Amino acid sequence: MGRKKRFYLLFFIVITFSILAACNKDGMRSEASSGGEEITLKFAHEEGQGDVQDLYANKFKEVIEEKTNGRIKVDVYTGGTLGTSIDILHSLQTGAIDLAITSPGFSGDVIPESQIMSIPFLFSDNLEVNKKVLKESEALNGLLANKYEEIGIIPFHFWLEGFMYWSANQEITAPDDMNGVKMRTMPTNLIIKSYELMGATATTTDSGEIYTMLQTNGIDGQENPLFYIVNGNFLEVQDYLMDTKHHIYTTATVTNQAFFEGLPEKDQQDIQEAINEVNDWSFDMQDEEAEKALEIAEEDDIEIIELPSEQREAFKEVSLPIRKAYKEESDDAKEMIELLEKEIKEAETELAE
Repeated sequence: MGRKKRFYLLFFIVITFSILAACNKDGMRSEASSGGEEITLKFAHEEGQGDVQDLYANKFKEVIEEKTNGRIKVDVYTGGTLGTSIDILHSLQTGAIDLAITSPGFSGDVIPESQIMSIPFLFSDNLEVNKKVLKESEALNGLLANKYEEIGIIPFHFWLEGFMYWSANQEITAPDDMNGVKMRTMPTNLIIKSYELMGATATTTDSGEIYTMLQTNGIDGQENPLFYIVNGNFLEVQDYLMDTKHHIYTTATVTNQAFFEGLPEKDQQDIQEAINEVNDWSFDMQDEEAEKALEIAEEDDIEIIELPSEQREAFKEVSLPIRKAYKEESDDAKEMIELLEKEIKEAETELAE
């Protein structure tokens, strides 16, 4: 072989190896940045298409798929698709789904301490205070979160969907007005006891049955965030809407612990960061949904009653024994509610300055 041919052969080999090395390096960088194999997360929630939880879940889908260039995908399942709200919680525990939005009003029998979220008049009537508490509370993000983890569930965040309203076929502005009213509630002991203390007949049904029960007089009234009342068309079959601020509707974004901790660290980080972003976004989103719902309600043929503080105080007085009942659930429950009460007062003071 001539000298010139050997030179070209050597030059070709060097260039080839350089290209292969560069490609291999880029391939390693691409694999490292991907964080692992492609995965599809099953994300279930309790509400219908277009409701607040659905907007939250689909926002998470958008954020995480963009963040990972589509390597982590999300399938969103609306309320009723995978069974009742309680079925969603059990499916999460067994690992049949990976992520869920589950409300304490439905998880109270499984995690008794989570009923703290449904105690009437416990939270502030200032939503900014409640947002601060949900983000920073050690009672919720520490003590209560530990209770979720005891049953194999990790709560990423507790967040709110707005104040709860009452709707009914009669005006309810004093505890006596509640006597004999068949009020639909979520199926946890403390919520049922709360309405019994106020004189109502507590009736538990799944969310998907509320409209039919109202229409057929199986129930006389119900409680829910305003957006849910409007989206569910409950105003079609109710005469009165009471703005009571008796408590906020809180919920939690959660994951199956074994599934999440089995993911590569990069995947865990990406999911957590996406959830954090969506959770911050959710506070403004639910404000907007509440405003849109109020505009629709005001145009509807229904009487809207805003209870002043003295009337709200009367309902609070008759429901106070519920706090005692909650404390008797366990020593942890007692510690939790006393700490949360302190945190709420401190947040009210701080935001008032």
